[in-house]
Amino acid sequence: MHSSLWSMFNLHSLYLMQNLDSPLPFTQLLNYCSDTKSPYWQSAWSEFLNRYKDNIYRYITKRCSSWNAPRLKRQFSDTVNDAVTDVFIILTKNDCQALKDFRERDNEIKFLSWLAILCSRAAGRYMRKNFLPQILDGEIEEIKESLHSVDPDDRWELYETIVSTLRQASQKERDINILLTYTWADYNQEMISTLPCFQNMGHRVVDNVVNRLRNILKDAQNL
Repeated sequence: MHSSLWSMFNLHSLYLMQNLDSPLPFTQLLNYCSDTKSPYWQSAWSEFLNRYKDNIYRYITKRCSSWNAPRLKRQFSDTVNDAVTDVFIILTKNDCQALKDFRERDNEIKFLSWLAILCSRAAGRYMRKNFLPQILDGEIEEIKESLHSVDPDDRWELYETIVSTLRQASQKERDINILLTYTWADYNQEMISTLPCFQNMGHRVVDNVVNRLRNILKDAQNL
């Protein structure tokens, strides 16, 4: 996690200086954390971190692990920390609007469920954003292997991301289907050419389509 964000939440000494009762009742803790003008805002966030940090790391780790991506295993710890940073940014941006929007302020169990969903979505967005460029840099066979190593639910989200990106780039549906058939369905060029919609299509056409769309996706991820 970025050191600046850690310092924002690493406020144990300030917490003691505020003479705030601990542990705070759940509703009061959320109210203080949601009110950036409260004199207890920083100290309440220190208690929030103490109380929920392990939960957040567990939710994020589980979500990132579900990708089972070999190329990310070498930097898994950094990946988890970066995704956790994204969660705290979400929780604190726009004067902690996310916390203000949570309505069940008297139910900590529901809050933990809400927090788990927020962490899962944040980690999913992070993984899609950072995982796709990595696999696009590999050889075609590496791309296929990486895609098939991803958890089925995450692979479906990645599939939707790729299709949406290519459609926004005004690519032909035929070409999108060639790419997806070649990578997701693991068809080779000969198998693709036997499909009714792709009959009489030469090998070079498949190669050109796959490489061209891969470059479009790489450019889109670098925007």
